[in-house]
Amino acid sequence: MGVWSFRLLMAVSALLLLLSGGGTAWALAPVAKEDEPSVPAITVAIDDTYPPYVFRDETGQLRGILPELWSLWSQRTGVAVRLQGQDWGEALRRFAAGEADVVDTAFRTPARERTFIFSEPYASIDVSIFFSGDLSGIGDARTVRGFAVGVKDGDACIDKLVESGIDSFRHYSSYEALVDGAGRGEVKVFCIDKPPGAYFLVKKGLEGRFRASPPLYTGQFHWAVLNGRDDLRRMIQAGFDRISPEERRIIEERWQGQALHRFGTEDLLRSLRPMLLAAAAATLALLAWVWTLRRQVRARTAELTAAVDDLAVSERRFRTIFDTINDAILVHDVATGAILQVNHRVEELYGWTAQEIIQLGVDVLSEGQPPYGRAEALKWIARSAEGPQVFEWRARHRDGSLFWAEVAMRRADIDGGGERLLVVVRDISERKEAEERLTRTIDALTRSNADLERFAYIASHDLREPLNTVVRYAQLLESRYRGRLDGDLDAVVGFVVGGAKHMLSLVEGLLEFSRIEGGTTRAAMIDADGALRAALENLGHTIGECGAEIVAGPLPRVRADEVQLIQLFQNLIGNALKYRAPERPVRVEITCGTRPGGWEFTVADNGIGLDPAYAEQIFVIFKRLHTQQGIPGTGIGLALCKRIVERHGGRIWVDSAPGEGARFHFTLAEDGGLL
Repeated sequence: MGVWSFRLLMAVSALLLLLSGGGTAWALAPVAKEDEPSVPAITVAIDDTYPPYVFRDETGQLRGILPELWSLWSQRTGVAVRLQGQDWGEALRRFAAGEADVVDTAFRTPARERTFIFSEPYASIDVSIFFSGDLSGIGDARTVRGFAVGVKDGDACIDKLVESGIDSFRHYSSYEALVDGAGRGEVKVFCIDKPPGAYFLVKKGLEGRFRASPPLYTGQFHWAVLNGRDDLRRMIQAGFDRISPEERRIIEERWQGQALHRFGTEDLLRSLRPMLLAAAAATLALLAWVWTLRRQVRARTAELTAAVDDLAVSERRFRTIFDTINDAILVHDVATGAILQVNHRVEELYGWTAQEIIQLGVDVLSEGQPPYGRAEALKWIARSAEGPQVFEWRARHRDGSLFWAEVAMRRADIDGGGERLLVVVRDISERKEAEERLTRTIDALTRSNADLERFAYIASHDLREPLNTVVRYAQLLESRYRGRLDGDLDAVVGFVVGGAKHMLSLVEGLLEFSRIEGGTTRAAMIDADGALRAALENLGHTIGECGAEIVAGPLPRVRADEVQLIQLFQNLIGNALKYRAPERPVRVEITCGTRPGGWEFTVADNGIGLDPAYAEQIFVIFKRLHTQQGIPGTGIGLALCKRIVERHGGRIWVDSAPGEGARFHFTLAEDGGLL
């Protein structure tokens, strides 16, 4: 009881000291206003959400350590100071744009050293990673890989995280906005300087939901001017040199608090002696009464503590499961339909905070708003009396976007408080998209099979053989009787031979198209350079006749059917040679670049080009833009290219204009994308 009595005595003494108004009053310079006199003056850009160094009070005025220091600096130099308080990203922008002479609350980084002249550091700031209390294993920057890390625009910690390989960020305009976003569940991990981090978490009642890692690094506060303004830096430093360390200490302790050991012990006891004597008498009278009560309370407290511990363990177990499960869970009162409880996944899925959802409730939510429209929710709640209900619908996020959800309802006694309705909501948007893709694929295959049947009928063996016979005998007539008959008969024989050859080319093209359409694609990792070389060898005679220049950049290894890729290159390059411009040497360039999910190839020529109005029609089978007499062809080549590309999960298109050549582009999926 002696130790306890001494503690009580000291507590009573401290209370009396406070009531007597003990302490030291310091005369400090007034807080700087944002509308100081303009001449002479300097403008200081500063973060206005960094307590206790700088923040805005309820009237909007800048308060804290730095506003008072700059005010005192102004008094000592006679130079007016305009403090521009704003979000840190905006402060850096204004400073860099020359709209401010000085920037304060800046960390020194290699990137900033290229354009800033920094002062000596005046404060050391620990920077930590704050994370949701339901996470574990967060200790340094490497452990947050895979998370979207919340950061303040322009913050130096972004560079530190990037150095550790972190590349996924969610940006906020200020530390307060960052903490608000974490409170709403937008991020579970965020990087923030410890002083404002602790301040805003406590201010918003979130300190129990988040923990902090050991310091990621320790930064230092500086003020800075732009390169080339050494005279301004010297003038500002000279002003701060006129502020003594004691004056700085007084200002800092005003906003950060004063350590108790700074008061002289002997002086304190001497001033307190009369009050201690008076308090001691009252304390002794209280001790006997309190001691008796403590004995009675101790036994009862032990019983209650054991019961509370059991309840706490049970509650923590339930809360951990409730909040970490991947589905959104809502608990309704069956009688009223009111929402009683939601887990964190509900907030993430719908964009509303738990408090907002509980306050809005089913009865006041309008049609289509999350988590339910009023009429639909009450209808399904009523149906749940008949047994568990499972259904799908298009739910709406707070931002107005729609997503597919699977909703399961079951009645249960969840918390011993009566019958409740347990509602589990699962986001099935990806599944629905996959189903839609599968439906589109099936439709495409159905259409493709119909086309194949038509092609197989036309280009069957029975059509090909008679055409071969016609061509052979027409050529025989042409070789045997050309020049022996009159001119008209020679022309007729020529027309027969030409028409038969063209018909045979069409049949051969149709057969080739049907092989691509109905055949099996054999995918493997191949060298696109090798496929291009094979295509150029096949076109060697035509390339030599045209005197064409073929230029190819490095091509990647791709997953594709090698034979079909050779056909694709051969048709596109052959097309460029066929439609060349007679007035200039032929040049064809083949290049390749990366794109999300695969590759994009380009075959560009300097030929006659085409009207953009026909950019889609040229890929339609048998569609030609030139007569057979002008430029011979079957109208199958580009249709064949389109089908090869589509079977590899890509697409093909052309950019062109008359007289300016053509650029054919096609993509290949990284995994081959074979249908």
